[in-house]
Amino acid sequence: MDGRRCATCKKPESDLPSPLNRCAKCKSTSYCSRECQKADWKAHKKTCVDAAGSSGMLGQASGATMANLLFPALAQNTYLHSFSEKDAFNQVIDSYRLRVEDDYSFRGETSGLYNQENPLPHFRKYLDLAESRQGVLPKWWSKEKREACEKLALDSSQWSDLNCAVEKSDIQEHYKDNMMPMKLRILAEKIYGKGVM
Repeated sequence: MDGRRCATCKKPESDLPSPLNRCAKCKSTSYCSRECQKADWKAHKKTCVDAAGSSGMLGQASGATMANLLFPALAQNTYLHSFSEKDAFNQVIDSYRLRVEDDYSFRGETSGLYNQENPLPHFRKYLDLAESRQGVLPKWWSKEKREACEKLALDSSQWSDLNCAVEKSDIQEHYKDNMMPMKLRILAEKIYGKGVM
């Protein structure tokens, strides 16, 4: 369930004869070929930052500006639009799960699983908010897709199960992306309209 795609041609890794290669500098943007990487360089170089965190543009940025530079698709409300339905569902579910964990850890707030309650009603409120935020959800999102997302969120055989707590390290390990917790937290901030702190 990796769901990774080439940043340029958008081909899913599962359709390619070999795994995607990551940018050697930032290690976060993936490409299917050298040609695709070259074609994207003019746009990518504006947000590319090496693993040590140094870059001309990024060295001058902080806070929300840094997040916007690192994840322009999140800033432009197009982040979920490039994923398959299942991958988009999983990221919505996991952004909620991580936010519930953060609310518990940083604010002492309990809801759903952390309050020994059925998490579905609280998750439905989260989806209501997501639907009210223009552009956050993909254009294909509908009542039927929402129901499919809710069904997936309650499937105990799936990793993105609302009845299971999740932490930052779990997200990093599952997605094999150390930046994924930040992406999911920004997505949750877009949906809630505010951060945890």
